[in-house]
Amino acid sequence: MGIRKMIAALTAAVMTAGCVLSAPAGAESLLNRQYRQRLDAVTQALKSDEDTVSAVEKYGKAVVFLSVSDGKSKAKVSEAAAYDIDTAVNAAFSDLKAAGTFPKWFRLDVVTNSTEYTYATFRGSFKDAMIGSMRYGVSFGDNSYDRALLETQLNAGGMLDYEKGEFSWSRVNKELTRMGKEKLPTVPKKLELFKTQAYFTENGRFVRKLTNGQYNDTGRRDFGTDRDSLELLAAKSSSYLASICDHKGKFVYGYYPIDNSEIEGYNTLRHAGTVWNLVMQYEMTGDEKLVPVIESGLTYLKSKITYKNKTTAFVTDETYLNVGGNGLALLAYCTYADTFGSTKYNSLIRALANGIIFMQKYDGSFTHLLYAKNYKTAKDYVVVYYDGEASYGLLKAYEVLGQDKYLNAARRAADCFIAKKYETLNSHWIAYLFNELTKYVPEEKYFEFGLKNVTENNYLKKLYKSRAGKNSANETINATFELYDRLVSGGYECAYLEQFDAELLVKTLHKRTAYGLNYFMFPENAMWFEDPGTVLNSFAVREDNFRIRIDDVQHFMDGYYLYWKNYDRIMQYTNTEQKEAA
Repeated sequence: MGIRKMIAALTAAVMTAGCVLSAPAGAESLLNRQYRQRLDAVTQALKSDEDTVSAVEKYGKAVVFLSVSDGKSKAKVSEAAAYDIDTAVNAAFSDLKAAGTFPKWFRLDVVTNSTEYTYATFRGSFKDAMIGSMRYGVSFGDNSYDRALLETQLNAGGMLDYEKGEFSWSRVNKELTRMGKEKLPTVPKKLELFKTQAYFTENGRFVRKLTNGQYNDTGRRDFGTDRDSLELLAAKSSSYLASICDHKGKFVYGYYPIDNSEIEGYNTLRHAGTVWNLVMQYEMTGDEKLVPVIESGLTYLKSKITYKNKTTAFVTDETYLNVGGNGLALLAYCTYADTFGSTKYNSLIRALANGIIFMQKYDGSFTHLLYAKNYKTAKDYVVVYYDGEASYGLLKAYEVLGQDKYLNAARRAADCFIAKKYETLNSHWIAYLFNELTKYVPEEKYFEFGLKNVTENNYLKKLYKSRAGKNSANETINATFELYDRLVSGGYECAYLEQFDAELLVKTLHKRTAYGLNYFMFPENAMWFEDPGTVLNSFAVREDNFRIRIDDVQHFMDGYYLYWKNYDRIMQYTNTEQKEAA
């Protein structure tokens, strides 16, 4: 090597070494600035909130929790108590920033009130409670908060056995240790249950005061339900589904995020429903990046279809042929055909619809499962969902292909369901069926059944009061609204309309649409789990240990799609009722 090249190489090496050696100091300085900027932002938001400041003053001391996550790992939490907010915040902050975690998500919780329980009283209050419904933080032993955990830590860490009303002390001590606190040596005789007001910022931008309402309506950002907000929700939700879809078109089936465990197995029916929903989310967002995901999802679904002959096909899991699977596959392929103006799947649509007719019995009902090896009956009946999926799929095939035999088969099925009083089952798929059927056959009996499907068993009243997410129930009431609107605006006859509570239907639509947002995994919710990336922008079922499955996302977004689609009409009824009330 020449002398000039040697000098140049040595100079480059020295400069590189210098950069490497100086990087940590610069990075540390930047990290400190990022922490300070976020702390200032959330603290200012708290101090500007007169209601919360007043609540803290009334409480008599300032107890704060600061939490930070880099978006990839579970939030680190630091707690401090003092007689004023500044002292408490600064004490918690000195511990938190030492963690060195990049502060992508930064949250401040301040205690606003508390109630003392004995452990025995606590167990009596929360035994057999709905999973995930305890929305209080807990200070163990006394009100000094030396050993205290936020509600979000308790629930996302699986620290409560809701059936028994007991804590998992091993999990509690594990989390206390993670926070640098001493373990509990014995089961405490007293507990302090407390509520907090939280403030959250992402990447140091806009600070959000998180909701603090009743039941599950707490601990998340104030997010609207207007069309623009729902389009943003769809953009986030569809990006989640796209992120868990591999190059073959198969999704990660789901997670139990408390222990960060992937759900084993796969369900082709739920795959089909998820692709169907992705097409609708594409309609909401217009995001072209979803198109290849949809295409690959349909290709994977096609690989699970077997043909009896050239014109008759079935969705199979290798052992059984499922009539509901055919129905859901038809929803996916037919909605794709309608949305993209495509005819490339028409022959497959015809074959799947013929498969449903092959499984239809003389009274209009369906054989639910056939053996794949010989097409003989495996199970005559499994669940009402299969009936609704199959008959709704037939109507979508009729919409695409225009062949009367599919409409007639769906009518026969609907007449059978009326005879069997299926309205007492309050099924969302049956709601879809009768809503769709009244587009083509607006007869009184079909309108009456569709309305009764949400009134039998006081279903609508119970749903309005329910504290659970009930994702498919949102589909039921939204599909029923479409049917109701068609009945009223079309001027059709239906005597049952006189006793139907339309005002309650519209009120329930609004309430359930807003309440469902509590199940969406915004960053302020995702940050508490072991791997936030597996839950972010999904929907988690709190009542099943925060389970996340592709069909959970599907059913929540099915309901939001219908609300988005009919938003203007829903608001017209809402405004009319408000004027009449005034």
